[in-house]
Amino acid sequence: MTKHRRALRLAAGLICTVAGCTDRPVDAPAPPPSASVEPPLPSTNKYDQPFNEAVTNEVGPDQQPPPDRTIAGKSTARLREAVERAWPTIRLAEAGRPLSWVVTLDTDLGPIEIALRPGLAPNHVRNFLALVQVGYYDGLRFDRIVHQEAEAPDGTRSEIRLVRFGCAAGTGDPGVGHLGYRLRSEFSDVKHEAGTVGFTRDADPSSAGVRVYITLAPAPVLDGSYTIVGRISKGMDVVEKIASGKLLPADDDPTRELPEKPVVISKATARLDP
Repeated sequence: MTKHRRALRLAAGLICTVAGCTDRPVDAPAPPPSASVEPPLPSTNKYDQPFNEAVTNEVGPDQQPPPDRTIAGKSTARLREAVERAWPTIRLAEAGRPLSWVVTLDTDLGPIEIALRPGLAPNHVRNFLALVQVGYYDGLRFDRIVHQEAEAPDGTRSEIRLVRFGCAAGTGDPGVGHLGYRLRSEFSDVKHEAGTVGFTRDADPSSAGVRVYITLAPAPVLDGSYTIVGRISKGMDVVEKIASGKLLPADDDPTRELPEKPVVISKATARLDP
């Protein structure tokens, strides 16, 4: 596997049309035309897109079903239902201006604060807030520590240093970073710097779901290919400590990304900054 493909694997997608008709005897009178039901138009307000427009349920070739329960013991099916219920209750903007949401992750090593940017990726931000609200991340862990060199399509090489969290299975393996739905991509021209927070995906651009990454250094190879939702506002020293954790030996983990003692998220909360 090339280093570029390994970089694309960092991330953690998908889309059904049905039609039918009814035969009628030729001698039967045609019934009067009934009022047609027009399908709902897509929302024009990017800050208020319904769940069913923001996600796709189609399963791609590199996707696997989510586990029945997270490593914290929570039903993934019930978590998905809870996310759908919470989705329309979350405000992202007021009078057209994005609100300042902050998510705090309480970890074994201390708190980490993430300042979200709804204007960049409103659906991914709303998804993140809904997952926090329903308690999805409570009891999960930082499951991957990535230190590698990658090559972009133009031939430029750069180092990738990041940590990832939020895998329901606790492994960070590709294909399981979802609760049965995936978010349609919301790429932007914002660059990856130290402290950038984004959603991990698989090969399909629209395969992000629940897994999140935090970069520890600029990562230009990721620019424009992953959905960024914010940046670390406090606790970057905690992220550095997580990234410096000891990894499993190569005999146990050929990827050299699995921490020996994963740092646990005891509680994730969200608040609006004034």
